Amino acid sequence: MSKPKLTVIEGGVPYLVKNRQKLLVSAYVTNTRLMGVLALYAHWRISDTDEILDFHQFFYIDCEESGLETYTGILGSDRSEIDATEQALVGGLGAEKIEITYPQLSGILTFYRMFNEARSLPLPNGYSEYSFLLEPGTILNPDEHTEVMRLICGEITSDYQAVNYFLMRCFGQDHRAAAFLSAGDFDLDIYLNYKGATFCKNTIDKDHVYDDGATAYLCESLVERRGNYEIIISRVVVKDLKIVGLSHCSGFAVSAAEAAMMLAKAEFVTVYEVLLSDEDMENNIGELTINLNTIMSVQENGRLFMAFKKNNDHVNSRIFRLSNDVKGIYYLTDYGQLIVAAYTLQEIRHLENQLKVSPLAPFLIPTAKYEFKEPVLFEFMQSDFEDFDDFLNFIRDE
Repeated sequence: MSKPKLTVIEGGVPYLVKNRQKLLVSAYVTNTRLMGVLALYAHWRISDTDEILDFHQFFYIDCEESGLETYTGILGSDRSEIDATEQALVGGLGAEKIEITYPQLSGILTFYRMFNEARSLPLPNGYSEYSFLLEPGTILNPDEHTEVMRLICGEITSDYQAVNYFLMRCFGQDHRAAAFLSAGDFDLDIYLNYKGATFCKNTIDKDHVYDDGATAYLCESLVERRGNYEIIISRVVVKDLKIVGLSHCSGFAVSAAEAAMMLAKAEFVTVYEVLLSDEDMENNIGELTINLNTIMSVQENGRLFMAFKKNNDHVNSRIFRLSNDVKGIYYLTDYGQLIVAAYTLQEIRHLENQLKVSPLAPFLIPTAKYEFKEPVLFEFMQSDFEDFDDFLNFIRDE
């Protein structure tokens, strides 16, 4: 691959951003506000003395705790760098990209600048490259803010979806988003003792239907906080896809082993022997993730590729599991094995078919297929074993 052409720019990106004319080509935000995160992107054209330069900005926001958390700026049009940055930022969010205007872009970022300031949180590195969006910034009026919330929250289509998102936001102490999902006057902060809790699983059962059309649901939520698990029973009342009532019924602690049993699900695994050299595999590794929303991470004995579903429809379910946004897993070991895992037969077959039609197919030999009652791949990744079959023989003998 040829090296990208580099241009030496006097003063660098901050100088260009501050002193040259900027034209916003496009901008988007993900509609993942109810999952507690947002990603934003802006594409600018900057007029230099001799040429027009492209400038790309990526922002990541944790709406619950960390606020405006990360920023990456890319000067130029290196498509591979831009796509890799976007994939790392957006790939696991299950997001739609919603086009926004400059005032909306600046307004969202200004809101989370103020969020950070109120909590004494630092802004991400590279402030001189994006300060023009925040100084003085844009303060959205109530109507503009409501419109932005509508865009970034997406459409609620069922009571199950409304209840799951609402409880997720309440346990995350994200009362602004919880309020967006609700109507009427009732306390949203009844779970203040669970600050920072992870909403692992939720089961919804209909309890009562009122004459005015409202429906009450009993919810059994498994939450995790600082390594401790608890079952919380709530009563949530929904009318016209809005939450109109909430009460905390009971709660009790469960052990990590009990929580693991509640979260357990089948795992389907296919093991391949890799015939390519490490160098050739490195050059073709991207073929593993064609048409998949994948995030790669380096593990101690290999590389993990998590393939996520393209939307967050798993929230729209009577039984919600946080992990159900995962479509499948590719784990390429440093010892010549490719291990593919998924949680349904349909999904493992999809991942296998992806490999069959890829240029890697002639260099992969399937050696084994397994169905487990509960996930084992991550246990293997955390073990000292180099070979998956050796690992299975060991745990069978225990």
